[in-house]
This record gives sequence, structure tokens and C-alpha cells, in this order.
Amino acid sequence: MQGSTKLNFKKMKKIVIMLFSLCLFHFAHAQIIDTLIDVGGYKLHFTIIKGNGTPILFEAGNGADGSDWQPILEDIHKATGATLITYDRAGLGKSEIDTTTISFKIEIVNLEDVLKTLGYTKKIFLVAHSFGGFYASLFSYRNQSEVKGAVFIDVGVPCMVTKEWAENYKKSVTKEDWQMIKKYKLGLYYILQNFPEIADYMADKYISNTIPLTLIVAENLPDSTSLKTENDRKNWVNCLREFGNLPHHKYVLAQGADHKVWIKNPKIVVEEITKMYNYK
Repeated sequence: MQGSTKLNFKKMKKIVIMLFSLCLFHFAHAQIIDTLIDVGGYKLHFTIIKGNGTPILFEAGNGADGSDWQPILEDIHKATGATLITYDRAGLGKSEIDTTTISFKIEIVNLEDVLKTLGYTKKIFLVAHSFGGFYASLFSYRNQSEVKGAVFIDVGVPCMVTKEWAENYKKSVTKEDWQMIKKYKLGLYYILQNFPEIADYMADKYISNTIPLTLIVAENLPDSTSLKTENDRKNWVNCLREFGNLPHHKYVLAQGADHKVWIKNPKIVVEEITKMYNYK
């Protein structure tokens, strides 16, 4: 009888643990929306972790998609309680692309339309990495009164990414690399094809320094595929320092971190996003 009681207790304990785990599983998944949204002939992939207050929109670097942010989303959600929105730009990740209409400006127009469709029509907070700073900046330029604040992480800025620099970068891409990019990163292919024009267009449209912003800069410079010369490396450092010290900006150096700062130093990224998000 005693042995039977112990056995039943163990079974009940396993059942309780299993049911509790299932509840957590369903709760977590009930809070996450993973969806494809039509933007007029093709679909963009969005992932939304539901929360409260001003939503946070993430812009990944060039050629990357929303999954890039996965390692830090849970911690940011816990720290801020905010709705987190990540997405794959056209032709990247799980998003489709219309190669007959794709352009840098159209990507932002489509993003705005999706956010309206999802019901996010008020204030928004921006987090951007690398060339994602250009996307976040054009969004901000078109919706300045709706942007609460921003955290930019090791971003390219117009001081560095000039039309001339972008032309030289485009010329440096080999025929083999163009073929690989077109095959596996079609969205990136079309952006790079128009890279100089985008740099020229954004020269006077980068995010306004009236918007509170924290710039997180990696201690280790991007590799030689991006910064090919010593002059490039000096410009990168100087331009970011200048940008990070504009009015209403905060410059933060991430010790020991590489270009994707959150891989080696996730704590500083989560902390700075939380601080700026709660800034009033």
C-alpha cells in the first residue's frame, strides 16, 4: 500500500509538472504572433512578441533578417514589458519580394502600411543595427512625431556611408559574390545595386538629433569586407563618435564587442535599450 501510494504520488507529480509546462508553452506561444502579411502582391514576414506601452521596432543590418535579434528579445521583453516587432525585409529570411517594384523607399512605405494593418499607429521606439540605421532613419524622417526614441548599434552614418564610398564598395563586389548574393540574399542584391543612390538620398534624411538616441559602438571595428582601408577605419571611428555626441545623443562604447555587439556583450545592449526606452 505504501509503495503504491509513493508510485501514485510520483505519477501525480509528473502529471502536474507536465501540465504546468504545457501551460507555460501555450502562454508563451499565445503571446507571439508569427505571420506573413501581404503588401500588394508579395508577403513580408513579421514576428511580434506582445506586450504593453510603446512597441519597439527592430531593424537588422544589411542582408540580415529579424532572427538576428533572437538572442536578446526575451531579456528585452522582460526588462521593458513592451511589444517587440521584428521582421524580414523583402527578399530576406521568410519574406517574399517583387523585383519589379522593389526600392529602398518602397520598403519603408510597405513597413508603414503593415504597422497600420497591425494597429500600431501611435508612438514607436526604434532599435537598429549597421545599415538598419538607414532604414530606421528614413522611417523616422517620414514619421518623426511618432518616434519616441532610438538605440542604434554600430550603425553606418552618412558621414561614413557617402555616395562615393558606396560606389567604391559596390565596385569591390566580385562577380562571384554578386551571383551568390542574388541567389541567397535577393533583397540585399537589389539594395547593393542601388547603394550609391541610397547613400545620396539619405545624406540629409538621417535620424534627427531632436529624437533621444543612444549609440552603442563596438570596441572592435567591422572586418575588412566593410572597412577596406585605414582611412575607412578612421572615418568609421570618427563619424560614430561625432554622431554619438550630438545633442540628445548618448555615446556608449561596448568593451570587447564585435559589430554584432549583443553576441559578446548582450548585457550592455539590453541595459541601454531599457534605459532609453524608459527615458522621459
